[in-house]
Amino acid sequence: MVQDKVIDERTRAKERPATGSSLAEYLSTVAAIMWKDLVIERHTRQTFSVMAAFSLTAVIVFNFALELDLAAARNVASGLLWVTILLAGTLGLNRSLASEQENRSMDALLAAPVDRSAIFLGKVGSLLVLMLLLEAILIPLFSAFFNRPFYRLPVVLILILGTIGYVGAGVLVSSMSVQTRSRDVLLPILLLPLTLPTVLAAAIAISQYMLPDLPPWSEVQGPVALVVAYDVVMLTAGMLTYHFVIEE
Repeated sequence: MVQDKVIDERTRAKERPATGSSLAEYLSTVAAIMWKDLVIERHTRQTFSVMAAFSLTAVIVFNFALELDLAAARNVASGLLWVTILLAGTLGLNRSLASEQENRSMDALLAAPVDRSAIFLGKVGSLLVLMLLLEAILIPLFSAFFNRPFYRLPVVLILILGTIGYVGAGVLVSSMSVQTRSRDVLLPILLLPLTLPTVLAAAIAISQYMLPDLPPWSEVQGPVALVVAYDVVMLTAGMLTYHFVIEE
């Protein structure tokens, strides 16, 4: 009897719309999950440290490998930045979700009567903070090593938009792959092709701002619109399907 009551409460929580007075409760749940992940990361530093170490190594390798042809290095700098972000983010996603699986903390979240989309948004929020911290380190490094203005405000905004879609897709895919034995291999195989549209569009848009003169909005409108559309699609898909992903 008690078990049936708990199951019924969990079902109602998943189907409860986040409107009206429940919106504040929904947002507080998202914030609590996000805060919990960030506090754990602050104590363990097992996700961000891996991402930062890989990124610093990649920047140094890129710099020395392309030192003989600085013109070519500057032309591909925006692509190299996204390659670094993608690979470092994949490491971080894999480590973050695997840690939750090992510590059974995801089981505790699933036992709570909360909307599964709130869990998804909380995970996206916490990983997005880590990714943005990583990009705050990478932007001055790439600006210094490749002599390109990655510090420009439009470039930073495009990076943030691209990162949102990447993290949304990453949380969704990593939540599926973490339940398999070959999760270390499966995650990049699924995630990298899935995020290719937004990465290409963001890299094209950023490359337009690497020139001395700022480009007109008409030249970057298409790629930026694609990045924004990808963000909306990934976040919406994650919110609608996350309860199937984590409970199967």
